[in-house]
Amino acid sequence: MYEADNLCYLIENKIIFIPEKQCLVHADSHEQIKLKPTASQCLLLLLRNHGEIVTQNELLAFAWGESHRQVSFNAFYQSILSLRKSFLQMNVEKQIITTIPRKGLLIEQEIAVEEKIDLVSEIEADPLPLEISNETAENKTKNARPAIVNMTEALIITLTVIIIGVLLYPRMFSQQYFSGYVSSKKYDGQCHYFFNGDASNHIRHEHFIKEHPDLCRDDKFLYVTAYPETKNISVILCTNRMELSHDNACQSVYYPRYDSK
Repeated sequence: MYEADNLCYLIENKIIFIPEKQCLVHADSHEQIKLKPTASQCLLLLLRNHGEIVTQNELLAFAWGESHRQVSFNAFYQSILSLRKSFLQMNVEKQIITTIPRKGLLIEQEIAVEEKIDLVSEIEADPLPLEISNETAENKTKNARPAIVNMTEALIITLTVIIIGVLLYPRMFSQQYFSGYVSSKKYDGQCHYFFNGDASNHIRHEHFIKEHPDLCRDDKFLYVTAYPETKNISVILCTNRMELSHDNACQSVYYPRYDSK
């Protein structure tokens, strides 16, 4: 679906989401976080349906297009987790994305969301140079060569690359995203805990585990995202390790304003 190039969303009067650039921008500090393409598409659909439940199938079809039937549950949960992690990093206290068990996800009506147009121009990146010297243009003309590959061959090559990408992307994305999580050996044998490695320390992770022993059951794999400077904590619970299995069942849990004593 077409989205106006200069349309953005102001969330909680604090965070600006720019669909065209697939990024979040803090309205005050102008700190930017680049989103994964599929995560950006999921957020866009949720914002368009503000206050309404969007099913997992609807999100998959919108974010992954025709290839959504081949997408693993891992890849979907990772996209949602990456969104929650981004809001955590920007110190957003409210839970922006809510999980409705067995139904889907939504951005609740109480979350302030405004469509904006004039905000985009204020945070535009430096434009690329538009002028090309006559000498450069002439050199390009001189160096031009007839195309070696005809249109039919080019189409076959393009389709082959797309098919390979669809088959390999879920595993490559899983390995890349969760490669930043470190294993906690302290609790190994009960459950398998992984902490986001970009936190300056894991004190809040440790406190959270001690306060919530009920989360550890059936030899689960728990990915805990928390930062020392923020109160919010996000947890994703899976039956298998994320990057090793695509036949996985996961559940995401979010704790806004969690104070560890």
